[in-house]
Amino acid sequence: MLRLLCFTLALHAVLGGSLVQVLQSSGESTLVCLVQKAGLADALGQVYSLYLLTGTFTIFAPTNAAFAKLPADVLASLSNDVNALTNNLKYHVVPGSIRKQDASNEAQLTTLAGQKVRLNIYSHNHVITVEGSRITHFDIQANNGYVHIIDTVMMPPEGSIVDIVAGDSELSTLLSKVKSANLVSALQGDALTVFAPTNDAFARLGSRVWNHLAQNPQLLKEILEYHVVPNTEYSAGLYNREHIRTLDTHHDVIRIRTTGTSVYVNNAQVIKANIAATNGVVHKIDHVLIPLRHLGSAIFGKK
Repeated sequence: MLRLLCFTLALHAVLGGSLVQVLQSSGESTLVCLVQKAGLADALGQVYSLYLLTGTFTIFAPTNAAFAKLPADVLASLSNDVNALTNNLKYHVVPGSIRKQDASNEAQLTTLAGQKVRLNIYSHNHVITVEGSRITHFDIQANNGYVHIIDTVMMPPEGSIVDIVAGDSELSTLLSKVKSANLVSALQGDALTVFAPTNDAFARLGSRVWNHLAQNPQLLKEILEYHVVPNTEYSAGLYNREHIRTLDTHHDVIRIRTTGTSVYVNNAQVIKANIAATNGVVHKIDHVLIPLRHLGSAIFGKK
């Protein structure tokens, strides 16, 4: 909550109150008062004035509900560190006026933090996201640019898809198999989605399957490529009964199923979604995906 309050006040300092009026009309009328009580008003206002008073800007503004979704320790850490908080706020601001009509799929916008955010347009449900966060209200005009309201706080990616996999101890088996199949360079491309099986997911295959894959490196490569989609698919863009073509040479499809808040890819459940990377997104899953045409084989068994 406190982080959103700081964000709101910083915007108030540079937009002449217009954003505050918009937020007040949306039930955010106590934000400025609370930020002043927290003692962060002057520091953030001065930093933002240096950047924003000389041009036009686009701000992606999280709601109270967006900040409520942050883990408590993350929120507390940022609330107690003005520099970290300010850097995160700058990650939500893009130089220039970007309206809804200017958005294009997979466009990357450089923020005041120096890092990029990715826009995605999902035509089937008319959703536009920025770094996976759904934009719920567009083109709120301020004195020096535009404000778009988003439903999730954006956190800068901690590296590329390969970096994400390499830095996650639950994905060490995936990393080793990607290396052995010489697929590291393929995962360095832009606008990719990886459905990443955990170590436990690979263990479920059993020694018989592993021995078979060890003797058939081309099949292993094909199965790994079957986990990669050549476009960025955040959760906001997935829908029930969707079929998505993958990167494998046969362009096999994976099948999306949604049940309540759960998302399934073939027979695998997404256990951690929307891990942003500089070149796409990673979703962790609890089973290894096998192309449909291989499921009837003796080694994989009928499913």
